[in-house]
Amino acid sequence: MYLDHRITVKIARILDMIDLDAFLMDGNGNVVLPEGDQRVFTIPEALLQNPTMPFVYGGVTLIGTSEEQPVFVCLHGDSEDVKKCAVLCAELINLLTREDMGHTSREQSLRMMLRGEVEGAEFESMAAEHGIPMHRNRCVLYFYFQDMEVEAAMQLLENALEDDKDMLAEVGHQAVAMVKNLEDEPNFNELEEYAHAFENSVLTETGTSLYIGISDPREELSEISEAFAEARSAINVGRVYHGGKHVFLYRYLLLERFLSEVSPEMGAAYNASIFNRKTARLFNDEMIHTIETFFDNSLNLSETARKLYIHRNTLVYRLEKVLNSIGLDLRNFDDAVTFKMMMLLGKGEGGRKHRV
Repeated sequence: MYLDHRITVKIARILDMIDLDAFLMDGNGNVVLPEGDQRVFTIPEALLQNPTMPFVYGGVTLIGTSEEQPVFVCLHGDSEDVKKCAVLCAELINLLTREDMGHTSREQSLRMMLRGEVEGAEFESMAAEHGIPMHRNRCVLYFYFQDMEVEAAMQLLENALEDDKDMLAEVGHQAVAMVKNLEDEPNFNELEEYAHAFENSVLTETGTSLYIGISDPREELSEISEAFAEARSAINVGRVYHGGKHVFLYRYLLLERFLSEVSPEMGAAYNASIFNRKTARLFNDEMIHTIETFFDNSLNLSETARKLYIHRNTLVYRLEKVLNSIGLDLRNFDDAVTFKMMMLLGKGEGGRKHRV
């Protein structure tokens, strides 16, 4: 369950009244309160099996707020008084969240649909209540703001909406999702340009950097949670393999998505077959930049040399150094693909932890 800012403010007041160190975790062990706490804990299996019973672990008391989709209260201490206090906090938080869910706004309903927290008859009822068509071609854009609170981010996006049928929902403390209407034959170049324009305007106006993931289109509203997962995944995968970019389309990351499924150990082993101590001096920053530019320009020697401001013969000389060292001629398509995959596997090894 995701708790939006209004609810977390109310819960924070409850926890502030307790004369104990306390924090709140979501179902994945991410700390929700205090805000800004980036810690992630492993929730004990015994607590997940019986979340509403106080569980003492390592000198702290934990308890979930409900049987279904709980959030977890953690109080420092393990006495009977601390256990009673934990039960009371969990009950109060459960009442708050139940009351909030009983009067869902359009944004709250959309957020629950995106996160896959409702389905079936309840899903259709929410859509009907808020006038959200079940059948319409649309995609999801996931906006992750690195240094901006979600309220300010929502305001920026509301001002940037091009279609009054597009919808926004807060989906994280630094993230907003947009459900965007599309033509029957969507133009993905235009979608990418729209995302780049918004990213540039935010950076220019506020100095805030953000990442944008764009899903494949869906015609059925019931599949919107799949599109949401794709948009989020596009950022998580794209940031690993294309560190200098900020806009990622899920459909353009097929190779990267495949490589992200390779185990870190296997990826590191294959990467080391090319990038190792013997080749460290050859594959310095300048050489890697040369090769990446060559790939970005479709193995075109003249265009790559022009972009790098070097003579064509200089570029050929560098590529021949690679050929002589590792036996791959990057001017050959098959060899270039092999090299790129080994290089991307190396990027994947260290970039899996920082997920949005």
